[in-house]
Amino acid sequence: MQAKVNTLCLTKRKPKWLALRFIKLTSTESVFYSPVNNLKGSSALIVIYKNGLTSKTMQYIASQSNHPATVFLNQNEITKRHCNIRWFNQTSEIKRCGHGTLAAANFLIKHFGYCPEVLTSMSHERFTIRVKKQRAQLLLKSIEPKKSELAAGELKSVFSSAIKAAYSTGDKNGYTVVLFNKEFNEDVEKDDLKSLHVDFKALSKLHKNAVIALSIKNKDKKNAIAHFRYFAPQFGVNEDSATGSAITVIAPLLFRLHGLNKVKLIQQSNNGALLNYEFNNAKVVIY
Repeated sequence: MQAKVNTLCLTKRKPKWLALRFIKLTSTESVFYSPVNNLKGSSALIVIYKNGLTSKTMQYIASQSNHPATVFLNQNEITKRHCNIRWFNQTSEIKRCGHGTLAAANFLIKHFGYCPEVLTSMSHERFTIRVKKQRAQLLLKSIEPKKSELAAGELKSVFSSAIKAAYSTGDKNGYTVVLFNKEFNEDVEKDDLKSLHVDFKALSKLHKNAVIALSIKNKDKKNAIAHFRYFAPQFGVNEDSATGSAITVIAPLLFRLHGLNKVKLIQQSNNGALLNYEFNNAKVVIY
């Protein structure tokens, strides 16, 4: 395996941890960006390591990165059909990370011409990779949220707009999707959810799930567009810049409410992100 180490992703000076004998190479990869729409997407630091890298060291490396996610792959597994994957942010290990997984897959395709068919998380969730036109697509099982009055009650004091409905997954540390009575500005697409104010301190104390604020803008089945934002201060992320894994909850909900199985999603974070997906038979293809 021959590849140059890319250290530009961290600081101007070479970070001390790159001297570790366990590190094979590093690089950065961005996903969900759209120059045409001035959306920057999100980036991940990819770390290929040899056997022996501890979880503590992984967390230290991630803490030194300025990227939303640092992805760790074992060099002995990346040429096999199945490969383990781990993700960390600056403060903790991430349970699931769609943008980091796609970034890692695209990096492997670009630099080695190959990517494992399945990347498996520490919780044994399978992230299946499809390759189309030398770009990775992520295939995940959808997660059906249930309507939740409790979630709406807990979150009343968190948002500046009244909640119309809330839907939550049953898992601890899962997702809650909130819809609002206020339609925001239906005529000005760019002003949609950006005007929503969030009390992050209240959210971190009140609610156990990551929260997705969702608004459907165009319900036309051929050109459907929805906007969303993603908040998880209780997991060390006030607002994520681009959140691929959230689509596993958004997709079945938009299908249930509006009969849509293919939607263009615009994540209205500071950077902005463009995510496309197709929903079919309880599975979501994200690209």
